[in-house]
Amino acid sequence: MRRHYQIMLSTSIRSARRVSGHGEEVSGSLLIGKLDIAEQTFTVSRQLELPQSPHLPGRRSVRGIARFAGGIAACNTSQLFLLDEETNRVRCIYSERRFGDIHSICPRNGTLYLTATASDCIIGVDQNFRKVSEWWAGSEKALKLYMRDWQRQRISADHDFRGDLNPGARFHMNHVCFDDRGNMLVTLPGMSYREGKSRVYNVTRHEFLFGGRPIPGATRGRVHDGIALGSFYYLCRTASGDFIKLERETGQLVGCVNCSTPLETTTGDPLALEHGWLRGAAHLDEEVFLVGQAKLRLFLVDMNSETRSQPLRLIGADGDQEDPGLAIYCIAKRTP
Repeated sequence: MRRHYQIMLSTSIRSARRVSGHGEEVSGSLLIGKLDIAEQTFTVSRQLELPQSPHLPGRRSVRGIARFAGGIAACNTSQLFLLDEETNRVRCIYSERRFGDIHSICPRNGTLYLTATASDCIIGVDQNFRKVSEWWAGSEKALKLYMRDWQRQRISADHDFRGDLNPGARFHMNHVCFDDRGNMLVTLPGMSYREGKSRVYNVTRHEFLFGGRPIPGATRGRVHDGIALGSFYYLCRTASGDFIKLERETGQLVGCVNCSTPLETTTGDPLALEHGWLRGAAHLDEEVFLVGQAKLRLFLVDMNSETRSQPLRLIGADGDQEDPGLAIYCIAKRTP
């Protein structure tokens, strides 16, 4: 395992006027820096903001981030940007009617896939930011059964999801990733069942992951990031603060590391008072991951030993790091 890694973080600061997922995200940054495993530090070399979403006033968070097309792709809640490698200029900007609540982005074979959460879509763009693919959850037989009537209607009505009064996504797709066989996998934390509140769906094979469970594809708790490695799946269980490892075929829990961070105050879900809000994860090497918590807390998690480090020392980041609304949104390696 290497000692140093080039890492990118995105952050969001929610205001006290944000309630139950609705309201202001008054600030947010893209942080680029160096992770030192031996010293357990993250040193920020660049920190910048993206423009405020013109479609959703009050939303200034930075969401998905990834290396793409020789630069850095990043998004706010309704726009996708391609920055040059030195982040000195914006090469491309892309937005469309379905970009109502972007959560994450994922590159694969020259295409950048984006979770358009409010419209239950995953949209792919090429290196020139031209749309090359589009997937809607309502087109899947296994998912269509769980859609609300207004969701079916708004597709045919061709609504602009950035401007209409969207009651909320049915599935709330947080994250898209690919396994080593090229299967597209999405997390669906907005589905609630007796045996679990979240599901993972294999878009390529049109079936739920974790097929061996009593309710296929269900896992307990609301989840965010998903990482598929071999026969296992790694998830941030946000509300409990657990980073978990599951067998992909059965959904059996085979590893769990608690990264819970109690907060004195919070502008988000009340559960964050007890556990923080675990969100953002990147695979480093072997079974070691970099995982993000509230207030820019970063942990090194080793799933072999089921242990984590103390919070990494953060060097060079601007702003109030004790703001109760501050949290990491996504984590990505800048170099392979």
